[in-house]
Amino acid sequence: MYRGWGRVGIFFLFLHIVCLSVAWADEPTPEFLIRQVINTYRSLTTYRVTGQTDTEITNFNQGGKVSHLTHRFSILLKKPNGYHLTWEDDFPPYYRGSQGAAWNSGSQAYIYQQSVKGYMKLPTDFINLRTHAGVSTGTTLIIPELFFAFFPDQDTQLSKLEDPLVKGREEIDGVPCYVLEGRDQKMVVTYWISIDNFLIRQYALLFDNPNGRELDLDTTEEEAKADLRAQGLEPTEERIKNFIRTLEISSKVLKKRRSQVIATHHFSKISLPDIHSEDLEFSIPEGMPLKEDLWGRSSVSLDQDEELLGVKEEYPGLESN
Repeated sequence: MYRGWGRVGIFFLFLHIVCLSVAWADEPTPEFLIRQVINTYRSLTTYRVTGQTDTEITNFNQGGKVSHLTHRFSILLKKPNGYHLTWEDDFPPYYRGSQGAAWNSGSQAYIYQQSVKGYMKLPTDFINLRTHAGVSTGTTLIIPELFFAFFPDQDTQLSKLEDPLVKGREEIDGVPCYVLEGRDQKMVVTYWISIDNFLIRQYALLFDNPNGRELDLDTTEEEAKADLRAQGLEPTEERIKNFIRTLEISSKVLKKRRSQVIATHHFSKISLPDIHSEDLEFSIPEGMPLKEDLWGRSSVSLDQDEELLGVKEEYPGLESN
């Protein structure tokens, strides 16, 4: 009798172990999922996607007024360093042009931005794609940093995610996905990752800043020189001064702005096509010149920025002549 129950016990123990292993396989750990995603993108030779980013901004400085921005993008990537990225915004704020592009057909990295009326050469693809993540609303970074080997895989946003958690499963456009959530500094970041092939189908960030944000953007002259040289620019006295002042203005704006931002990136049409160098060329709009410094700001334009953004300092007792 006891021998029979022993066999039954062994059977149930076996069943429990098998079911437990299946359960773990169904719900991977965050670490396993992150590694699979990075490995998947690093194994690809080409990648193509078109999509849209929907951003909702709640401005607590204006009584909770909500505004929306629609950002459309296309991404075409080919190893080792070929890319053609374009973006277009609806109702852009004054500082972000409605159209932009970053590209390299194999020999030279470029950035184009309609708002500053020109395009520019960049010394490296790493600098080109990482530097312009903000102006492109993430187009140049979210997927490219996972795809290209010149981004260290341990230095991607995904690999540095804090407190990652697999929250379950959801379908995105009919595709079953794992939902991975974590933190990146002050932001809550969520990835919807295809169960079948580990490609990202959707990405969202939540930045909640109801009381303004203290951000240390102080930089020394030596740091400013290094940043300018990294962009292929001669660090002249005027460029250094205006570079530091631009960071100071940004710091003031972040401290004053009380808002919540939710940006959701939809990677809807994904394919892995054959890509040739001519596919990566960008047709520069007529009349747009090649500039040495696309983002160079003058003291006059920075004065206008301070005025428009509401961070211009007033000095009581001083009168203009």
